[in-house]
Amino acid sequence: MDPHLDPPDADPTPADPPPTRSPWPAPGQPSAEQPSTGGWQAPGQPVPPPYGQPGQPQYGQPPPYGQPGVPVPYGQAGGPPPYGQPGPPPYGQPMPPPYGQPGIPPYPQYGVPYQAVKRPLEVAPAGTPYHRLARTPGHRWWRPLLGTLLLAIFAIGATLIVVMAWEVAHAAITGDFAEPEGPNSLFDNPTEDIAVNLLMLGILTPVVLLTVRLIQRRPAFSVASVLLKIRWRWMLLCCLPGLLYLVVSVALGSAFDALFPNVDTGPEVAEDGTFIGWAKFVVPALVILLLVPFQSAAEEFVFRGWLVQAVGAYGPDNTDGKPFVQTIKRLFRSPWPALVVSSIAFVFGHGYTGWAMADVFLFAMTVGWLTIRTGGLESGIALHTVNNVIAFMLPAAIGDLDSWADQGGAPWPVFVLDVPAIALYAVTVLWLAKRQKIARVS
Repeated sequence: MDPHLDPPDADPTPADPPPTRSPWPAPGQPSAEQPSTGGWQAPGQPVPPPYGQPGQPQYGQPPPYGQPGVPVPYGQAGGPPPYGQPGPPPYGQPMPPPYGQPGIPPYPQYGVPYQAVKRPLEVAPAGTPYHRLARTPGHRWWRPLLGTLLLAIFAIGATLIVVMAWEVAHAAITGDFAEPEGPNSLFDNPTEDIAVNLLMLGILTPVVLLTVRLIQRRPAFSVASVLLKIRWRWMLLCCLPGLLYLVVSVALGSAFDALFPNVDTGPEVAEDGTFIGWAKFVVPALVILLLVPFQSAAEEFVFRGWLVQAVGAYGPDNTDGKPFVQTIKRLFRSPWPALVVSSIAFVFGHGYTGWAMADVFLFAMTVGWLTIRTGGLESGIALHTVNNVIAFMLPAAIGDLDSWADQGGAPWPVFVLDVPAIALYAVTVLWLAKRQKIARVS
């Protein structure tokens, strides 16, 4: 047959279609997806990386799928991570930084409860003096005002709780409620009366710490010192100049009385004011020694702590502007407005009159200035404690403890003689602070 003349067959047999490759090649056959590994492994053999590690699910094994330790084929539901079991982040475990706080997820993960991140406390920048520690990055103009108002409310509530609790305890022990003898007393027993009054003042320290923490959102003991704590060793060291202050005051008073016997230097002890004896003196002395330090510290926390820092927080951060504006800004950045305001408040917080008010103002300004220069309340607490312990001990020793609440006036020699004594205390404390390298700024 001539191929050029004969027509082609009308119904030729169709060609075989090209072979198709199964997505799952037979065991032991090469795979186009894995030319470099030599193909899929035989049933029961480990699947080479990246499809599994030794000990992971095998290829070609029967169900059940997804059980721990049971081999399953690659890609099936319940297979190895990341397809069915908890794997590395972000498939169900806490996300590592920088996605949130160290070890804390930024939002609820799969099956992991959300952990709230607490707002950190604010602290003043490094190098900040004591009176400006309340001017933190979170400072707002209303915080010192609101804090002062709430401090007064908390103080009234705390003192009322102390008085009521003491009244209940007194009635439970004695069987009857107390009847005060005078307008300035709460109980008929002088020792009990002075104890409850000292405790009412001592409770103000935790009230101040709570106000600082809640209202100004800063560490509570940032009101104590620039190191955010009470420097106990430094406070005990300041008691030595405090004792020197008392010795000098008594010596100056005795010398003045000898030189000017006709000049009034204050109340004198009656001729029959002898020592009442140890049996009657021990209990009042223990009460004074235990509670007066808390009372003195509380007054320092309120007046030289909270008030000084509350007023100092209003000083601007910059002193730009015209010369007059610069002067005003520098004045408010200085500690003097805070010292004057807190000292005036301290004077009116007591019941003194006349020259006694000037003497109290001198005391408040001196210990306030030392607070700024030493970066904390320790020197003021030391002098305040030593002075008050002696002031309460002397009436208790002669049986005149009722006179502790009598805060009247005083003649001018009391103020004049107190100036060199307290000046000596200030100079000694500054000398010790320089020797001990006491921190003045944060």
